[in-house]
Amino acid sequence: MESDFREMLLLTGLDHITEEELKRFKYLALTEFNIPRKTLNIADRTELADQLIQSAGAASAVAKAISIFQKLNYMDIAKALEEKKKEAESKYVTNTKKRGTQKVENRSQAKNCSVASATCSDKDFKGHSATEVCPQVKPQKKQMVAEQEAIREDLQQDSLVVMVLKAMNPFECETQEGKQKIFHATVATETEFFFVKVLNAQFKDKFIPKRTIQISNYLRHSYFVEVTSSSVVVDVESSHKVCVPNNIMKKAGETPKISKLKTLPCGTIVNGLFKVQKITEQKDRVIYGIHDKRGTMEVLVLGNQSKTKCEEGDKIRLTFFEVSNNRGKIQLKSGPCSIYKVIKAAKPKTKVKSVE
Repeated sequence: MESDFREMLLLTGLDHITEEELKRFKYLALTEFNIPRKTLNIADRTELADQLIQSAGAASAVAKAISIFQKLNYMDIAKALEEKKKEAESKYVTNTKKRGTQKVENRSQAKNCSVASATCSDKDFKGHSATEVCPQVKPQKKQMVAEQEAIREDLQQDSLVVMVLKAMNPFECETQEGKQKIFHATVATETEFFFVKVLNAQFKDKFIPKRTIQISNYLRHSYFVEVTSSSVVVDVESSHKVCVPNNIMKKAGETPKISKLKTLPCGTIVNGLFKVQKITEQKDRVIYGIHDKRGTMEVLVLGNQSKTKCEEGDKIRLTFFEVSNNRGKIQLKSGPCSIYKVIKAAKPKTKVKSVE
């Protein structure tokens, strides 16, 4: 899959800009990638594509490149690159699911053959018919098992050493393995921060703010890191602690501007506190109109609603929402693991008139 991202980054992206535009791209890349200025300046397009991928990983490099093209207002290139990225990811997911399904079927066939052999032998020696030992797996169950097998294949083998910036309390969520307690966290290296979805609440005692930890066997998605039950999380010795710059900490904790959100690729994970100016309630969803000094946007919340009644002027704290495109309109949308909280606006104090 890395080769696909490398190819699209070069052929769909960097090859379609002029030398002057390439200089502008490199200038903005300094803030998005951990690459020395001197190395960037002398790199040609092919070398630059390699440097971007080495710095951020294949999928993340393409996502960041899309963001840079959007900042430069090269929207045709950004759109073409985003479409190529979606095609590659869709193809990859389909292939991994097929591999997982095939493995499950092969394992099931092998097990059935083993059972058949055993029952035949049992019939020869005991003189009675064999009973059904292993019933066929239901299609839905088989699909879930296949997807889990595919996920195990894609676990990252390298280790990620990070400082924990924030960790939320565990909450119950519907996952592929049924209902289980998960939690969200924010971690950072010396150059960037990550949102983390932790699918095992037992890791909560490792995700302590300001603690440096090492994560292995994790899933690296385009816009977040996923820690699964197969992951390993351990403390790091004090001599190897990560020192996160103040600007990275600030960036990780601040609410992004709405004007910025509208330029981000679909699927980008967003956390933040937003002021509500409109509420539209429907049977199975609520649409919040949010705003700041730079614009307005809609937030689509699916499923169960907050117990706290939200009114205009209140704020909502969003965690693990994603940028979505609804018929050409960019919005924030909740997912299975999203959570939100209503923050009531402070009521103005009423003056008490003194009675003379």
